[in-house]
Amino acid sequence: MQEVSSTLLQAVITVAVPIVSAFAIRFLNDLALQAKAAAKNEIAKRYIAIIADTIKTAVIAVSQDYVDALKKSGEFSKDCQKEAFNRAVSLAKSMLTADASRFLAETYGDIEAFIQAKIEAQVLLEK
Repeated sequence: MQEVSSTLLQAVITVAVPIVSAFAIRFLNDLALQAKAAAKNEIAKRYIAIIADTIKTAVIAVSQDYVDALKKSGEFSKDCQKEAFNRAVSLAKSMLTADASRFLAETYGDIEAFIQAKIEAQVLLEK
C-alpha cells in the first residue's frame, strides 16, 4: 500500500512541478514587464516636466529681454513677433540636454515642430 502511495505521489509531482514552474515563470516575467513599464513611465514624466519647464523659461526670458522693451517703445511689429518666436525656439533648443532631445526625437519625431507648438501654447498662457 505504501508503495502505491509513493508511486502515486511521484506521478502527481512529475505532472505538477512543470505546470507550477510554468506559472511561476510567467508570473515573474509579467512582474518584470510591469516594473520596466513603470520605470519607463517615470522617465517619460521626468523628461516631459523638464521640457515643459525649459519651454516656459525660454518664453519668459525672451519676453523679458526682448518683447517687453519693444512693447514699451511701441515697436513690437509682426516681424518682431516672428523674431521673438525664433529666439524662444532657439533658446529652448539650446537649453535642452542631449537626453531630453533624444527623448523628444524618439517620442514625438520632429523636435522643432514640437518645440514650436509648445512655445505657441506657452505664449498664449502668458498673455
